[in-house]
Amino acid sequence: MKFILAMWWAFCLPLLVSCSPPENSPEAQVRTLLKRGETATEKKETGVLRQMISEKYVDSQGQDKRAIEAILRYYFMRHDSIHLLMRIQSIAFPQPGQAQAIVLVAMAGQPISDVQELERLRADLHRFEIILANENKEWKVIRAEWRRAEPADFL
Repeated sequence: MKFILAMWWAFCLPLLVSCSPPENSPEAQVRTLLKRGETATEKKETGVLRQMISEKYVDSQGQDKRAIEAILRYYFMRHDSIHLLMRIQSIAFPQPGQAQAIVLVAMAGQPISDVQELERLRADLHRFEIILANENKEWKVIRAEWRRAEPADFL
């Protein structure tokens, strides 16, 4: 029985490891960047977020990096505490050195432990489409568009 169990692990472990992106893959790097952004937002670390935004940033509303920094500072001043629940819907690489991430974010003034709490907390729900570029071996946000999301989007 131990032999069969050992053989099963020997066969399945490589398959399990291959299902997750390699630690240094572009996808893993983008996921790490998004997670760092989530943490920095909750801690109101404007400097960390500023470093994540490219100097080339521009969105469909004509906002540049400086405008986004002003929006962040204003948002941080208006809210005593910020808690996020982030769900990465997808990450794609439409061309070399560029990534596109679809990210759902719930924002509330209290911790959000799971999706079921979204309605009770009256969280603001957003869907972000983020375009990133690899600039000098560092992923930076070059464009972000957002719209309202629905609770069902988080399920």
